[in-house]
Amino acid sequence: MQQDGEVPRRSWRRRGLRLLAAVAALLALVAIPLAIILYPTLKPYPKADFPAATSRRDRNLQDLAHLRRLPEVERSFTAQSRAAFDLAVAALELRGGDFDRAGLAMAAAKAVALADNGHTNVLGLAGDQGFNAVPIRLGWFGDGLFVIAADEERRDLLGGQVLGVNGRPTAALVEALRPYVGGPANLAREFVPNFLVSPELLHAAGLAAAANGGSFEIRFTDGRVALVELTARAATRAPATRFSWPKGNLAPSQPNGWRHLLDGVALPAYLTRLDANYWHDYPAPDLLHVQINRVADQGPVGVAKYLFGVLDEAARKPVRNAIVDLRFNSGGDYTLTADFARRLPEILPPNGKLFILTSANTFSAAISTAARLKHFAGSRAVIVGEAMGDRSQFWGEGGLTVLPHSKLAVRYTTAFHDWEHGCGLAQITTCFLLNYVYGVPAGDLRPSITIMPSFADYAAGKDVVMSEAMRQSASGQGR
Repeated sequence: MQQDGEVPRRSWRRRGLRLLAAVAALLALVAIPLAIILYPTLKPYPKADFPAATSRRDRNLQDLAHLRRLPEVERSFTAQSRAAFDLAVAALELRGGDFDRAGLAMAAAKAVALADNGHTNVLGLAGDQGFNAVPIRLGWFGDGLFVIAADEERRDLLGGQVLGVNGRPTAALVEALRPYVGGPANLAREFVPNFLVSPELLHAAGLAAAANGGSFEIRFTDGRVALVELTARAATRAPATRFSWPKGNLAPSQPNGWRHLLDGVALPAYLTRLDANYWHDYPAPDLLHVQINRVADQGPVGVAKYLFGVLDEAARKPVRNAIVDLRFNSGGDYTLTADFARRLPEILPPNGKLFILTSANTFSAAISTAARLKHFAGSRAVIVGEAMGDRSQFWGEGGLTVLPHSKLAVRYTTAFHDWEHGCGLAQITTCFLLNYVYGVPAGDLRPSITIMPSFADYAAGKDVVMSEAMRQSASGQGR
């Protein structure tokens, strides 16, 4: 005999179960497609699991076996470039015992660069960072490659123009080193100074007869040209697990016992605070200047909060134009500058201009930041300087893996960015999901005004890129 209330309780139980089933089905409808989309982006690099290696050949082969798994996570490969990568690694495996660490580094770099994506590269290929280096440092300018730092013994080389190395002209070296860096040609050129100061790396690339030194053809400041033999020294710094940007050498912060070209020179503002992720000032009462060197938090005030404060402060001033300097910005988390990039144009008057300063060191999240600034400023945006270090469409996110024995760091990518056209729904399985919130179709991101400083201007402490932006700001130009 049924008790009173038993039928209602069963009815409510059935309704509850149906409701739970409906909720579960709805969650499955959302969760399963989301998992399918997110898994390739979040998938980690396969773990290295090898037996103990007792010879250089075995160690190299295990490193190459680990590298061979790159296409399992790297999404920038096309069918053609993946096939080329597989063939390249197979050829390296046949020579497994031939490679020293520098040889393996350059061989791996050449294989990885077949992806032709700026973020997909072997990292840290730089003299004095796990590889030997001669006692000079080099910088690119509009009129060539120059010595900008040297140890005390070689201080007479400061200001000399490097015409060639080991019998090859500089232009030929740029071309020969191009296959070792994936991405656009100007990115590969940007990293050439890193290679040229390391005889180990040049020797591994077949561009030096010996791995312990090199012959530099230099035009001295008095006009004479001479061959200078330089002996390499062992690296003083550990192998790098990130990009090493040569532009960082433009500011005089060298080791003890070294001289810099700008020692004793009044530095232009953009070189005074490269250790600061972000800072700002007002070069003129109506001009806001913000330099963002890394899209990452630093110190007690994070970048997003700091930039909010800058905007609030600037809104209380008679600011007409703004300059955002991204020339040394190699990236970070672009969402930290997303609101700043949207709001900055709002505090400028309709006839105000927003000048965005860029170089080949402007990379990754800095490109995203530049794109958002340009998009929200519209016709008021003016990009000044050099082409940025990657294309406006690139693969990013992902992570890095370290080859188990050589400790070479390999950057891989898993999500697509399109800062020229924006991401469409047809790209939902490849585009970085946050770009559907923050992404913009910024259009052409090449400089409106192309300026690469000359060596003479740099040596005199002049910032011609900033000067041009300030000149146009003062005159009301910018178109």
